Amino acid sequence: MSTLEFVVIGACLAIGYKYTSALLGKRDEPTPDDRPPDITPFFERPLPWHEVLGVLPEATHAEIVAAYRTRMSQYHPDKVANMGEDIRALAERRAKEINAAYAEACAARPA
Repeated sequence: MSTLEFVVIGACLAIGYKYTSALLGKRDEPTPDDRPPDITPFFERPLPWHEVLGVLPEATHAEIVAAYRTRMSQYHPDKVANMGEDIRALAERRAKEINAAYAEACAARPA
């Protein structure tokens, strides 16, 4: 290959690079569309109180109390005291969720 061919190839590469970068454009600041979406797993998102307790949103106070007692009997930390650490931690977390949902439900539907 001659020197002229190397110059022509280099010039074509430089022009192609400039053309491509001009088409793509440069953005220094990320736009709101560039931000990653909320990737919180579905099991870590807070549920409405009626879904935690397993009742309809228009449930009566008696139904809410019955559902609360049923859920707490399933997930009470004392029931899993002899099981593994991860199961106890899960039961404690679920019990806290159930208690919070019950408090929210009682505030929404007083007796």
